[in-house]
Amino acid sequence: MPDVAEDLMDTPYDDDTPAADTLQRPADFDDFWLDTLNTLATIPFEIQVERSQSLGNGLQLDSLCFQSWAACPIRGYLLHQNSAKPRPLVVYTHGYNGQYDIARPWAERGLDVFGFDIRGFGRSKVGGSIHAEGWILTGIESARTSILRGAMCDYYRAVDVARRLLPQPPRTLFYGYSFGGALALMGAALRQDADCVAAGVPSLGWMAGRRQLVKAGSGKEVNDHLARHPRLIETVMNSLAYFDCANFADRVQAPCLIGVGLRDIVVPAATVRAISDRLRCAKVVREFPVSHSNLKQEQLWRNFETEWINLALNGQLAKM
Repeated sequence: MPDVAEDLMDTPYDDDTPAADTLQRPADFDDFWLDTLNTLATIPFEIQVERSQSLGNGLQLDSLCFQSWAACPIRGYLLHQNSAKPRPLVVYTHGYNGQYDIARPWAERGLDVFGFDIRGFGRSKVGGSIHAEGWILTGIESARTSILRGAMCDYYRAVDVARRLLPQPPRTLFYGYSFGGALALMGAALRQDADCVAAGVPSLGWMAGRRQLVKAGSGKEVNDHLARHPRLIETVMNSLAYFDCANFADRVQAPCLIGVGLRDIVVPAATVRAISDRLRCAKVVREFPVSHSNLKQEQLWRNFETEWINLALNGQLAKM
């Protein structure tokens, strides 16, 4: 990992690089995702609650497993209140190379929480099938074989599993930060049943811009791979277009809260704006000085967490 503070000093504070000319949605984009979701629907859920425990104050933690794309087992948890009164539900997953944490503070604020690990990460590791030089490179030569296809199905199915276990929550918020934020937005676009969405610095936006702007993270893994195999540039970029979060943005209908880090070497601000500028739904975009850094200003993101929790609780976007 580069020295974060040093690299941020070299990063434009507010990169206004235009994204519109280089963003293209594949002609068969809708057919690809319709086929994907139809195939996913044929795969049994196989939900298994592997362990349940009381955390006190009426909170129950259920560790569970379910089946997703290509019959891959996905592990997660449901943290909920043992109460007759239903509570708002948040469905979330982690950032790139991460894994879920038990989000007890969210539950103590009044939310039921469904968290899970994407295939290839944390408790959902797939033995021996992940590319040695980066998760995102797994099957990258085709959208049909890309691990991103499975990851999107993992988020899509997680929502269904959560609602089977907690039917009819008064409100469901899709949440994620960075990689998880991209999946939350893409999931909202494909499902059309989120009540609200919160995405902090969503990644995977404007793939062509990522090629030029990133210095770390999954974007750098792609760049390094293409530097080693330049003959694959067109093939890989065509594949990634099916997972470009900006190509999903105009399909999202739920109110969205988006966070942007003005200095970020992993998810540059221009790549987030390529997403947020294309949202046609009600939205609030919050700017923060930095993201994906080790700087003290990262603490300001706590305000974003407070805001999205309030959005989940009351269903109303705060004013800009």
